[in-house]
Amino acid sequence: MASLFGAAGAGLTGYKMNKCVGAIEEFEFLPLSSGKHLHLTIAVTGWLCSGKYSSFQAPWCSLGECGEQYCLVWESRFLKDLGSAMASLLDGLVSIVAQEALKYTVLSGIVTALTWPASLLAAASVIDNPWCVCLNRSAEVGKHLAQVLRRRQQGKRPVSLIGFSLGARVIYYCLQELANDQGSEGVVEDVVLLGAPVDGSEKPWERMAKVVAGKIVNGYCRGDWLLGFLYRSSAAQLSVAGLKPINIQDRRIINVDLSSVVKGHLDYMRQMDTILVAVGVPTKEVPGAVFALPQPVTIRKGTTDNPDQPSSENELYI
Repeated sequence: MASLFGAAGAGLTGYKMNKCVGAIEEFEFLPLSSGKHLHLTIAVTGWLCSGKYSSFQAPWCSLGECGEQYCLVWESRFLKDLGSAMASLLDGLVSIVAQEALKYTVLSGIVTALTWPASLLAAASVIDNPWCVCLNRSAEVGKHLAQVLRRRQQGKRPVSLIGFSLGARVIYYCLQELANDQGSEGVVEDVVLLGAPVDGSEKPWERMAKVVAGKIVNGYCRGDWLLGFLYRSSAAQLSVAGLKPINIQDRRIINVDLSSVVKGHLDYMRQMDTILVAVGVPTKEVPGAVFALPQPVTIRKGTTDNPDQPSSENELYI
């Protein structure tokens, strides 16, 4: 039992970082569900806000009670600063964005794609430092999470990971770290990344797929201008996973367009219950099997008696 559920049966409940590890000040697990189960899920929050979303558990209140569930508590001091900065930025930019949008409608598309309004750059300076600090610390937290999973602190049980924004970045670097070691294959079962501020090119995702036994979901929003502005200005990368699908020939990597649900980056926290349903994760309102992820649709040319109805669950005729 100790081997299956972790040291002395405590598993992740008994794990807490007692001292600073590198640049990390805070790292521990809080239970989201009670009891011991064979399947384990770790949810990673991307930032903290005031009021309703001031805790790490708040965004995951609608997560279905299937298996043993934890949320990762990490660097709360910096995540609170980031949440406050993003809220202040958006509140102050409502009128600016409206004015600039009217100006830019008469300009050519290439100019609007390559230049940011000067007023937007000035207003966004308030968020630059908290964002960069959290970018760096999320990478370090992800590497430390990989060490915890590699040591089987959770026992010899399958682990699924889900996170949004910088929480998804934590998971991304966790998987990249696991990919560096032999014998880490199969430690992680399924992964869901939502609005991830990480590289969207093929090679790192191919490395991730080698250590994940199940499926990897990339939930993205094409119109998330805040993510595009912040990440591209800080990392100087045009390919961002949270803004576009991952173009890789691997059936286990599933791209889910959340543009109809997510209107802005802050919606990843506010609309989490709807997002979970959209990516196929069971919720308390919509129960189901653990990570019953959406299946790819097979598109075939042809005709049927009723062309509006697919001939089977996963077939669509055009």
